[in-house]
Formats: sequence, structure tokens, C-alpha cells
Amino acid sequence: MVASSADPLAAAEKLRRVRPGMASLDFLYLVVKEAAARGVEAAEAARRVSTYVEEAKRRLDAVLAEVECPRRAVTISFSRAVTRLLDRCRGSTERLYLAESRPGRELPEAYATYSRLVETVPIPDSAVGAYDYDMAVAGLDGRYLDYAVNKVGTLPLFAAAKALGAKTVAVFESYKVVPLPAPRPPVVEVELAGRRVEVPLFDKMPPGLVDLAVTDLGVLREVQPPAVFSSVVEKIFI
Repeated sequence: MVASSADPLAAAEKLRRVRPGMASLDFLYLVVKEAAARGVEAAEAARRVSTYVEEAKRRLDAVLAEVECPRRAVTISFSRAVTRLLDRCRGSTERLYLAESRPGRELPEAYATYSRLVETVPIPDSAVGAYDYDMAVAGLDGRYLDYAVNKVGTLPLFAAAKALGAKTVAVFESYKVVPLPAPRPPVVEVELAGRRVEVPLFDKMPPGLVDLAVTDLGVLREVQPPAVFSSVVEKIFI
């Protein structure tokens, strides 16, 4: 869509407004903006982004192979990155507690997928502090300058895990790291106790709640979005 547009930068800008908090769309916008500054055509920039995305996914799989498997873990909703970790830890991880991100609709898919890899126990999202686990793990939708962004419910999950002394691990690819402030998340209306209430789709989580960031660039204890993005851009346009 972006590459074929008469104004690729405007198209990328419009696309990222569709779902604020999906950092991969912000990443695409910033790369197209950089391409214009470097005199690289949008179609070529889009091709390079696509190539980098596939390479990042493969590299993340290699990094996941080096991550210590939890005995028992807890997660929320569905994540392909978490799925790859559970697949790698098949036979080592005894049990996974699965909280639901409401008003998200991914619990059935998450339960069906994770159950094929490990004993999976669905739990109410309000009970994330009530079980025995040594790792809380989630994929991130974005790592911004000020916040880590993911499905609503991730903030209380990681906060509870930290309070219980469990390790908190975020798994994500480097194209979800952008040197921008986290946007205001979109909201949806849900009905509770007969009242319509606005609920955000994403949590903005302080980076200090994440002990380890497992990325295609390696396992990081600290993520500096400007440095990561600059490194990735150079790889794309090399």
C-alpha cells in the first residue's frame, strides 16, 4: 500500500494512525521517512523493510534457543514470539498460566496454541498474583522512548510478577523499537454492570518492569530505542 501510493510518506503516516501502539507501523513510517531523506524510492524501502522483518524473525528464533526455560510461567493473550519460546521449552516448562486480555478476543487462539506445547491453565486476569510461577513472559507490540506497549492487562501482570519475585521477560523483534513517545492507545466500549465503559486496548508499561528483553539483537537488560533504531536503519539501508 505504501510503496504503490502517490505519496508514500503520507500513506505510511495514515496507516500508523489506524492502530496507535502497533510500533511496527510506526517503524515503517520512520523508515519511509528516512528513505525519502536518502533519496531511496518507497518501493525499494518497502522491499528492504520486508526483508529485514523476515530476517529479524529468524534471528529471534536463534536468540530464543539461548534463553533459560521457566519451570512455570504466566502470560497474557496470544503472542507468536511467546509461542516460539514455549515450543523451544517443550518438555522443560511444566505449566503455563494464561490470563485473558479483555476486551481482546485472542484467548481461544492462545489457549489452543499454547496447549499443544505445554499444560496451559486459563486464569482470570485479576488472579495473576495468585499462582506459583518463576517467569512472566509477553510479546510486546512496541517499545517506545517512554513505555513498553502491549495488550491491556500486561501492566498488572508484570507488576504482580515483580512483586512475587518472578523474572519478567518481554520478547519482541527490533522492528518494534521506535524512538518516539508512546501514543495514546485506542479505546473500545464494553458493558460492565449495565454501564458502558471505555477501556484501552493497550497498556503503557514502565520499562523498569521488564527484567530481560529478548530480541533478534540478543538478550538485553536495557533497551535504548534511539540507538536500536539507528542500528536497524543502517542495516536496512546498507
